[in-house]
Amino acid sequence: MNIDVIKNCFPSNLEEDVKVVFQALDFKSKHEPYMPFDVLVENENLVIPQRIYCEANQLKKLIKLTPIQQAIGFCFFSRHHDGYVRERCIRQVLKVNEKFVLPFIIQLLGEYVLEIIECIYNERESLDKSLLTSFIKDNPEHFHRIHQRVYSYWDCFYRAAYPKYRKNIKPVGCTVFDYPGIKLLKYFNGAVA
Repeated sequence: MNIDVIKNCFPSNLEEDVKVVFQALDFKSKHEPYMPFDVLVENENLVIPQRIYCEANQLKKLIKLTPIQQAIGFCFFSRHHDGYVRERCIRQVLKVNEKFVLPFIIQLLGEYVLEIIECIYNERESLDKSLLTSFIKDNPEHFHRIHQRVYSYWDCFYRAAYPKYRKNIKPVGCTVFDYPGIKLLKYFNGAVA
C-alpha cells in the first residue's frame, strides 16, 4: 500500500506522525483498499478507504509510538476488513479527543456490526460535542448517508430484534428506537441542534 493512501486519511498537520506509523507497520496486502469516502476535517478534504487488508497482529507495534501516532494507527485499522479488529481499534479511538478521529467513529455507525455500534453508543458522552457538531455541520452529505445506512442496516438485519411500533398497540420489549444506531443518530442530532 502506498503511503499516500494513509496520508490522505489525516489532516496535513499530522503528516510527520503518519510517516512514522507507515514506517512502523507493514501495510503490504494482496488487496488494495477500496471504496473510499470523502470528508472535510479542519478545512481539508480527507479520503478514507472503506476497507483495508493488512495483518492485524502488528497492532502491538503501536505501543512503541506516541499517543497521537497510536491514534492514527488505530483509526486506520478501524477500517480493517475484520470486524473484530475494527471493534478493538475503535475502542482505542474513542479515547482520543481530536477532530481527526470523528470520521472513523461516525463511519462505523453506518455499518452493520452491532457490537461496534454498541461500543460507540456506550462511549458517546466521551465525545467532544463541539468537535462533533463542527464535523457534522462540515459534512452534511456524509452524515445524511450515514443516517440512511443506519436505517437500512436496521431494516436488513435488526428489524426483528428492534421492531417498529404498531399504531394503537403498546410495544413489548425493544423497539426500533432502542436500536443503538438509531439512538446514536438521535444523540448526534441533539448535539448539532
